[in-house]
Amino acid sequence: MYSDILTMCWSIKEVNKNLSDREPLMDYTVRYLKNACSRLGEMLIHIDSQSPGEEISVRDRGGRERRFSLKEIAKMLLDAKKVIEFNLIDNIESWARSKA
Repeated sequence: MYSDILTMCWSIKEVNKNLSDREPLMDYTVRYLKNACSRLGEMLIHIDSQSPGEEISVRDRGGRERRFSLKEIAKMLLDAKKVIEFNLIDNIESWARSKA
């Protein structure tokens, strides 16, 4: 499951990085990012059901470290502002890499 999470994080980062190159497909790209974040959230909820109490440590824009449960992170993935504010994709990727 962790390798799937790593793959999903990589995919989200690549699509986001190339977003400016895909002007004609922008609606499709944004839809893909929303669906990918939703699917990533589902994976985190699945892991949470197997390992309750698991948390991911993230740094906010102010540099403060905060810990969130996997369920909280899954909900934040549905809010683009939270994804950016907490740099969620990179933090999820680091967490999954440490577990794999």
